[in-house]
Amino acid sequence: MNNFFKCLIGVLRAAVRFVLKFSEEAVRFLASSSQTTPADDELNNSFRGGVMNHRTGKFDDGSDPAGWYERD
Repeated sequence: MNNFFKCLIGVLRAAVRFVLKFSEEAVRFLASSSQTTPADDELNNSFRGGVMNHRTGKFDDGSDPAGWYERD
């Protein structure tokens, strides 16, 4: 009877380790496959042109009231 419980505890430990490892790998896989895009579509704006806003370091349409659009 005592041997049965030791075996049962061993099987339960192995099952818990398997579930934890599987969950860890699933989260790692999902996190690595997510694709991020630039916050303000910076790449698209640089292809379309626009005016270089030196305050932000990005191209925009020139309507930023605090923008700095010329180099001194």
